[in-house]
Amino acid sequence: MINPWIGKPWTELDTPALCVDVPTLSRNIQRMAKIAREAGVALRPHIKTHKCPQIAQRLLVAGAVGLTCAKVSEAEVMVDAGVSDILVANQIVGSFKIRRLVELAKQCRITVAVDDAGNARMLSEEAAKAGVILGALIEVDVGMRRCGVAPMDPALDLGRAITKLPNLELRGLMGYEGHAVMIADRDERAEALQAALGPLVQTSQLLQSEGLSALVVSAGGTGTAAMTASFPGITEIQPGSYATMDAKYGSMDLGFEPAVTIVAQVVSVPTEDRAVLDAGLKTATTEFGNPPVRSPEGWRLAHLSEEHGVLEREGGDPLALGDRALLIPTHGCTTNNLHDRFYAIRDGIVEDVWPIAARGCLQ
Repeated sequence: MINPWIGKPWTELDTPALCVDVPTLSRNIQRMAKIAREAGVALRPHIKTHKCPQIAQRLLVAGAVGLTCAKVSEAEVMVDAGVSDILVANQIVGSFKIRRLVELAKQCRITVAVDDAGNARMLSEEAAKAGVILGALIEVDVGMRRCGVAPMDPALDLGRAITKLPNLELRGLMGYEGHAVMIADRDERAEALQAALGPLVQTSQLLQSEGLSALVVSAGGTGTAAMTASFPGITEIQPGSYATMDAKYGSMDLGFEPAVTIVAQVVSVPTEDRAVLDAGLKTATTEFGNPPVRSPEGWRLAHLSEEHGVLEREGGDPLALGDRALLIPTHGCTTNNLHDRFYAIRDGIVEDVWPIAARGCLQ
């Protein structure tokens, strides 16, 4: 059955609606693929931003070697969509979650982040019971102070422990320089990147000198992807937001364009200088600030409550009931997770409707 919105102008969509401009999305995807290709590194995009199989397939067609997921449930959605190589870039703890991960390994090449020998033993035991091989990347704390074993000897000790376990294959290292990805000043960002990735690469060299496999050295986010790709010793990057982008990353002049907008509708005009939209905190997140207003010009989004967004006039033309506004999400990862679908737009017309199938996949 053809979706009834296909073929209609975006201005006729029921609101609020999350829209992705397909040509812009394609340009972003091709740009990152070129960055990875020219740097000679593998590209394994993170899907936690868009959570959408249709976008995931476009990433793979553009040359990605596989995908990165945050949760087992996200990986399940991607495997159901036919993806054959997935990194779960988080620690998977608990017998129930590990059994789900092992089930995926029967259908897909699965690699998982590990930073604890006890967790590695649990992964090994469940993989051995099922007769499958799980891959492991040792996660190294590169300065974000979140997950990860310390660089050098602690990582080496964990690597030695993993290599002794059946059905768990050491495939390399990963680190996430998340504390650097949103540093606005490029030179300061580069300095933070150097401090983060230097120990990661040195740790890889140590493991290899001790006869351990550390062929994969994976890192990178959208804000640092180009720098990370060209950093000596890095073999793989895993950025995610670049495909759809958001206003926060858009403020950093990274060369990617905002592909996603929220279409909202004016439902109240209490005064000529104030208009109220039908999009609030259940439509857009605000941890990085209120979404900028792409249109109409001369209005700003002053604040959001659960169901409403209040526009304040700053020289724009008066608004009337039913007028549409376009908002650019400030944080795509959390905003997209609030929605069931993307309306795929080309030249102002709805070309397709893409389910955000991994929306709400938190487990």
